[in-house]
Amino acid sequence: MEQSFNNVALFIKRAEEYQTREFIIDAFSSKNIGKVRDIKFIKKQNDLGSNYNGVIVVFERWNNNKLVQTLFQEMSESSDGTTKFYFNQHRFWYIKVHQQKLSDAEESTVVDSSLPDKERIEQLEALVKSMSTQLHYMQTRQERSERIMMDCERKDTQHHLYNMELRSQLDEKDMERSWAEDEYNNEIEKLHGEKEILRCRLALNAIRLARKERQCNRLLEELRDNNSILSYVENQAREMRAMLKGVSASDPVKPEIDLYMKEYLY
Repeated sequence: MEQSFNNVALFIKRAEEYQTREFIIDAFSSKNIGKVRDIKFIKKQNDLGSNYNGVIVVFERWNNNKLVQTLFQEMSESSDGTTKFYFNQHRFWYIKVHQQKLSDAEESTVVDSSLPDKERIEQLEALVKSMSTQLHYMQTRQERSERIMMDCERKDTQHHLYNMELRSQLDEKDMERSWAEDEYNNEIEKLHGEKEILRCRLALNAIRLARKERQCNRLLEELRDNNSILSYVENQAREMRAMLKGVSASDPVKPEIDLYMKEYLY
């Protein structure tokens, strides 16, 4: 009976053409990263026409050490999932966990249960260490995903609350605008009413003024008539005085005429 265990595969974003299968296997082996089972090259070319390879590195097992844990930690915390792997003091590859699913035969390590107990236990112990390292990466990645999700939920909540506050402010502004419009309309209506009252008063005043003008015209006409009558009477009085003054002193009615003139004509 066989037991199989899935392993994390790596992807080298750019490896030069001179970096062969053996070169890459030795690089991971020399840094005590783990035991490489298979290498897959993907031919690529940059914008300048230079050829290079993308490389899928399939591991039989991972070693459980500080460097491996650091690499997994950096990949899990990186925004694009990549980190630098220095295969010598000054040269490095950009590596990341290979996300595409490989076939079970390539991704899994098989332990043959028909092996002697000692050999099978040694293989299982090595696999347990390898799986422990990979599990740490998975847990770290899961925690990062949960932190990102919680942060997104927090931001969504903040945005929701902010939008609610904005909506509340807009509602208040709409109410204030409605109140202002009502007050403005009431004021306009009041001014229209006052305008009608003033218009009516103006019309009444115009009627009174026309009536007063007619009265004044009648009074002026009466005054002219009275002046004419007075002038006529005065002329008649002057003529009468002149006529009475012309009566001779020897006339018997002279004393009566003088008395009349004294009482009524002077």
